[in-house]
Amino acid sequence: MENNKHSQVNISVKNKKSIQPYAKGASLHIKKLMVEHEMTYDFLVEQLENKGVVLSSSNLRNKVSGNALSAGLFFLMVEIITNNRSAEITVR
Repeated sequence: MENNKHSQVNISVKNKKSIQPYAKGASLHIKKLMVEHEMTYDFLVEQLENKGVVLSSSNLRNKVSGNALSAGLFFLMVEIITNNRSAEITVR
């Protein structure tokens, strides 16, 4: 059983490492859009609340900075910032 837990932890770590470039790309894209559209975290928090998502400004900033956006939150933020439901991201 102990060996199985160790194996699962290794898989989880490998998965996180494989996903990281995509998570970083999503966060960088949101930051880029915020600058281009002159959006603040406070404004985004207000708009998210209008859509039924309640987050503090600091919590949202931490999610973006920590590359911890869910796919749903990412696309909702893209829609709020750009009035568009699609995004093109380059992963490096």
